[in-house]
Amino acid sequence: MRSSPSRSLGREARQLVPGPLRVFAWNLGPRVGHEGRRQIALNVIERGRAWHWRQLPKGWFDLDYCLEHGQKRTRQVLREIYRVA
Repeated sequence: MRSSPSRSLGREARQLVPGPLRVFAWNLGPRVGHEGRRQIALNVIERGRAWHWRQLPKGWFDLDYCLEHGQKRTRQVLREIYRVA
C-alpha cells in the first residue's frame, strides 16, 4: 500500500486545523501548510472575536503577512497595537 502525499510531508509541513478554527478555514481543507496557517490567522483576526485568538496555535500569527494582506481597519489596529510605522 502506497502512502498518501500528505503523510510523507510530515507533521511540521502540514498540520490539522483545530476544531474551533475550522470555520475560518472552510476553503482550505482539513490540512494546511504555512501559507494556509497565515490565512487562517488573518481570518480569525478580521472575522473572529478575541476568544478565537486564544485558539491559534503558536506560530500561526504573522504580523507582516497581516499588515500586507489585511483589511484597512485591521492594518490600522495592528499598527497601533504593535507600534509599527
